[in-house]
Amino acid sequence: MDTETHRLEELLAQQASQWIETMRAPSAQQRAAFVTWLKDSPRNVRDVLLMLTIDQTLEHIDPKRLHDIRSLLAASDPRIVAFPQVLVRRNADAVPRRRWKAAAIAASLVAASVLGWSLWGHSSSQWKEFETAAGEQRAFELEDGSVIHLNTHSRAAIRFSEHARDVRLLRGEALFRVHHDTSRPFSVYTKDAVIQAVGTQFNVYERQDGTEVAVIEGRVIVKAAPQASAPSFIASDPVVPAHEMSMAHPDAGLIVRSSEEVKVNHQGDVSRQTAVDVTDAVAWRERRLIFREQPLDVIAEQFNRYSRKQIRLQGPDVTTRLYTGVFDADDVESLAQILARDPRLVVESSNEAIIVKAR
Repeated sequence: MDTETHRLEELLAQQASQWIETMRAPSAQQRAAFVTWLKDSPRNVRDVLLMLTIDQTLEHIDPKRLHDIRSLLAASDPRIVAFPQVLVRRNADAVPRRRWKAAAIAASLVAASVLGWSLWGHSSSQWKEFETAAGEQRAFELEDGSVIHLNTHSRAAIRFSEHARDVRLLRGEALFRVHHDTSRPFSVYTKDAVIQAVGTQFNVYERQDGTEVAVIEGRVIVKAAPQASAPSFIASDPVVPAHEMSMAHPDAGLIVRSSEEVKVNHQGDVSRQTAVDVTDAVAWRERRLIFREQPLDVIAEQFNRYSRKQIRLQGPDVTTRLYTGVFDADDVESLAQILARDPRLVVESSNEAIIVKAR
């Protein structure tokens, strides 16, 4: 990162930290100004969301403010640089609570994702949950060097122990780049599947009709989920540790290699997908949606994850129509325009929804 870019990152982080403090007790005028600032750039929205995550993290790490924040941040990651103008003292009584938190948040926002995972990863062996809002994407570096890219409207929980690295994809989609560690298997759990990897890169999508797994590099083992991990799926539920899975579910599982994709349905059937291009599965990293002869209900489901303006399909004849195309995930209107050219369809658009029905 060059000097100018780093300085810009610092200024943006400081601006976001000031807004989060202002909005603790805002006036009507400040609320309006805050909304205007958010609308100026998606970057502003991202920075505020990252700041709120750090804000919550600091409450868990040092609620009594006994640590020097600069030392804590520096020890966590060398890429985190504090602002020189921010004064942080060891004496908790000398610095008001809000100023303490604002200083720490601003100093760490430049590398927020790394800080959030590494500090929480060492704090306990309990499940820690993270999620993204509609349209938001986030990347997290774990304490072992693995990286999770969480797609829009997704939720995941992670727990590291001495013998295992367990992740629950509770909702949505995630791309995993796993650091090699044979002593601690890396396992991803969904309602329908368990995916085991050692050192690889793979995408997992928890869909309404099952789980899709696409391997980008290396290989993974995919199994139908054992009954012990199927119910309710909240982070506090018990989960079968990776090193005990052979006893819980004797099926050896299906080996899935690079450039292959499989699907696990609710009945526990594991099947390979044919004629796939796994790069399509991770095009969301560039906020692109790629469809190849996909039914309109699947296309609508994908777009609805990114936009508040929802696509609503009326009638079975509409949902099963097949389309091929490449779209900007944030531009639902482009899909509406294409559908409006189809003489078999009627498209009605409002501020809240796009209604598609047969003519």
